[in-house]
Amino acid sequence: MKIFLLQVSFITILLVFPISCNYISGQCLDDQKALLIKFKNNLTFDSSWSKKLVRWDEDSTDCCLWPGVSCDEEGHVLALELDDEAIHGGIENSSSLFHLRYLEKLNLAHNGLYYVPIPTEIYKLANLTYLNLSSASFDGQIPMELSRLTKLEILDLSGGILKLERPDLKTLIGKLANLRELYLDEVNVSLKGSELCSVLSSSLPQLRVLSMRVCQISGPLDPILLNLRFLSVIRLDANNLSTMVPDFLANFTKLKTLSISWCNLFGPFPSKIFKVPTLQELDLSGNENLNGLLPNSIANLVNLTRLVLNGCNFSGPIPSTMGKLTNLVSLVLSNNSFTGSIPLFHKANKLNLIELSYNNGPLSSAQTQLAVLLSLPSLQYLSFYNSHLSGVIHEFPNASSSVLETLDLSYNHLNGSIPRSLFKLNRLSYLSLSSNSFSGTINIEAVKGLPRLSGLDLSYNNLRIDVQGSNSTSFPFPQMSELRLASCQLQKFPDLKNQSNMNVLDLSDNNISGQVPSWIWSFGLSVLNLSCNFLESLEEPYNISIDYWSVIDLHNNRIKGDIPILPTYLNYFSIANNKLTGSIPSSICNLDLLMFLDMSDNSLNNKIPPCLFQKANSFIVFKLGRNKLSGIIPDTFFPNCTLKTLDLSSNNLEGKVPRSLERCAFLEVLDIGTNKIRDTYPCMLKKLPSLHVLILRSNKFYGDLQCHIANQAWPKLQIVDIASNNFSGALLPQYFSSWEGMMKSSNPELQHQYLQVEFIGFGIYYRNRVTLTLKGQAMEIENILEVFTSIDFSCNNFQGEIPEVLGDLKLLYLLNFSHNALTGRIPKALGKLTQLGSLDLSVNKLSGRIPDELAGLTFLAFLNLSFNQLSGTIPRGNQLQTFSANSFEGNSGLCDFPLKKTCSGTTATGSSQFPSRHSEHETVDGKYISFALGSSVAFGIVTWLLLLSQKYNELIDRLLFRILGQQKKSGRNKNQRRSR
Repeated sequence: MKIFLLQVSFITILLVFPISCNYISGQCLDDQKALLIKFKNNLTFDSSWSKKLVRWDEDSTDCCLWPGVSCDEEGHVLALELDDEAIHGGIENSSSLFHLRYLEKLNLAHNGLYYVPIPTEIYKLANLTYLNLSSASFDGQIPMELSRLTKLEILDLSGGILKLERPDLKTLIGKLANLRELYLDEVNVSLKGSELCSVLSSSLPQLRVLSMRVCQISGPLDPILLNLRFLSVIRLDANNLSTMVPDFLANFTKLKTLSISWCNLFGPFPSKIFKVPTLQELDLSGNENLNGLLPNSIANLVNLTRLVLNGCNFSGPIPSTMGKLTNLVSLVLSNNSFTGSIPLFHKANKLNLIELSYNNGPLSSAQTQLAVLLSLPSLQYLSFYNSHLSGVIHEFPNASSSVLETLDLSYNHLNGSIPRSLFKLNRLSYLSLSSNSFSGTINIEAVKGLPRLSGLDLSYNNLRIDVQGSNSTSFPFPQMSELRLASCQLQKFPDLKNQSNMNVLDLSDNNISGQVPSWIWSFGLSVLNLSCNFLESLEEPYNISIDYWSVIDLHNNRIKGDIPILPTYLNYFSIANNKLTGSIPSSICNLDLLMFLDMSDNSLNNKIPPCLFQKANSFIVFKLGRNKLSGIIPDTFFPNCTLKTLDLSSNNLEGKVPRSLERCAFLEVLDIGTNKIRDTYPCMLKKLPSLHVLILRSNKFYGDLQCHIANQAWPKLQIVDIASNNFSGALLPQYFSSWEGMMKSSNPELQHQYLQVEFIGFGIYYRNRVTLTLKGQAMEIENILEVFTSIDFSCNNFQGEIPEVLGDLKLLYLLNFSHNALTGRIPKALGKLTQLGSLDLSVNKLSGRIPDELAGLTFLAFLNLSFNQLSGTIPRGNQLQTFSANSFEGNSGLCDFPLKKTCSGTTATGSSQFPSRHSEHETVDGKYISFALGSSVAFGIVTWLLLLSQKYNELIDRLLFRILGQQKKSGRNKNQRRSR
């Protein structure tokens, strides 16, 4: 026993000695103590946060025992560790600090020294070997005096608001030859990559760690960097290197970490880097033009702990040899183009994180491999988010012994029942299975097997969640922070009265009816989404005037009565499409933090409170459309107006368009259609460079568009609707020539993006919607692709010819010039509109032949050229021959199929009655529209679906993508939560 104790004592001495040999504290010297007390008294810091400075007691005899202080045997202060002490001032006046001449280590990281420069007197601490000022919020130029600290081995100035101009990097490090670790993350050095490599290689021969992320370094690296033969860590993330990955990086014999994410890298990744035997971490994420393969030889990287390739363009199979990477801790292969199945990681016993999300290729037969991964004894984080996974997840053994903490399988194509094994992962804290095709019934009692669960998302499957019988005393939920059960066929509210930590609650898209229970307002929620249910009222008494709320979404219910009293700190409020009545209370103007307000599609009446328009200057989304509101729109928009969406359509508003709207430079959607506004064309709108959607239809606008010519901007305009007004004059080419948003896009990503507004920090994307009109039939488009384009000038008094320049709008999908007084020929240039799906030129005075070029419009699904003065043979082609005679009637000179009048002169009787100029509220029937074969049928299906409920939105998206020639959705949009 004595021998054993001696062995333990000896081992303990061996373990402790290396730790304590650096600073062996002696009795604190009086002068050192006095300097420390004076230093503390000069500082301003938050004593309620501080854990070290608050315990410095001048009555204590030995300052070497104070927290954060270390001394040598003689009692000289050698180290000050004052990181995260909430220091926010006084450093600049602390001369006592710089009299601690024996100081070797100074750590002031993670404090709040905003607008305070690094003190120049720091050079007096000539014995410093370690200086850490990271994230201390020091500001301004890094002082030249730092270059005099020639004993420095570790220098960390990262995460501040610092820059290196005079001195520059060369001046700063030129004499710091002993430096082994250099951290300058987020310091503005503004150097070319080649200059950086030259400076480092000539100045820092001992350098081992180089961390210069977000430093505005540009251009490729130079092989001269290889002179740093001890270099083992390279972190250059978020610099615009704009180059291929240099293969000389594989020649660093001690390389452990290579992190070059978001550097605009391109081309093939050098496979020889996968052969560097010392490599432990490799992060290439965010370089979308970087491609390559994962070689089988990756198994030789036995020290690899972290591999991050998300957002690149790697392809090919995931090699099964990765199962030999027994030290792997983090594997992130998201947003690539991998193909094949997920390998069996049988031997990856130390795997802690794996993420294969966002793969564009299919990961077939993955269910068996997934079960293996879920059985790994050390796996803590598993995410296959948006990975094209399909099939069934089988039951797997030993679930109760798993250490898995996070499981995210959302946005895939998984089906079948959810295995019971998942509810035996007793260490699980977050589970997301949303947006798959899981089916069956889950009794909420299953959650009892997840006692540590804080986040659960089962939304948007084919599941039925049974909450019958749950009550506040027996309800199985642990204390949760996030619960999302959208579209889970819920018939009632789950009883959550015992919850105290709930932060996010989403029960949208269910079948919950009756009242919103009053207890729901007692949570400290940040997000409450009860939209798309059958709720009728709020249970009395309710009190939501508390300080926690950020998002309340109640849209698409049956809530009656007045607008509820809202909490002060509300940021996002939607109660659209309910049965609200009465006036808008002026108290809503007191919501100082409100940014998103949608009360459209109700029966609100009377005038809009003027204060609300002043408040709208700080709004991002402001929607009161489709109510019964009256009055005028006040001309009170301020400079720096933040509005992106303004929808006041379908009310009884009068007066003029406020000229101060020109101050809303970020405005993307303006819809004031279907009101009683009497005005000339609002010329100031041409000053809105971000405008995507302009709808003025069905008002009393008059005059020409001449002011529209000068300094025309609108490079992003994609939908313009000024129909059913009294506009007149010629359609001049200048009106259309700068509408770049309707021309061929140079950005292919726009083909997959929606016109939406992000609510930062909450994962909510507010998608704009508009109502377009096709021959009197309203079509509401809720998810507007940024490539969907439309021009509707119908039912006005425009004259003259249709300009040829329209042929340049290559992305145009809908064109309606009907019910005007246009003359001349149909331009041949319209044949260049290869994306055109709807063309209506009816009820004008157009003459001449129908251009043969129109026969080449293969996407054309609706055509109406009726009631003009066209003549000649209707061009033959696969597309034009699919339309019925109704598309061409009322043109006495036209002949040939599909008309019964042949070009030899034989005619059949048909109607030639001229239709009413304003047929806004007529329904579409076979007299004017014919849906035939091919894309015509597709367009008919889309039109029909657009009139149905929003449950068909995803199907509509897919059909629109097909019609517009889209092949797939981008990963970015699949990453977004279902938006409102």
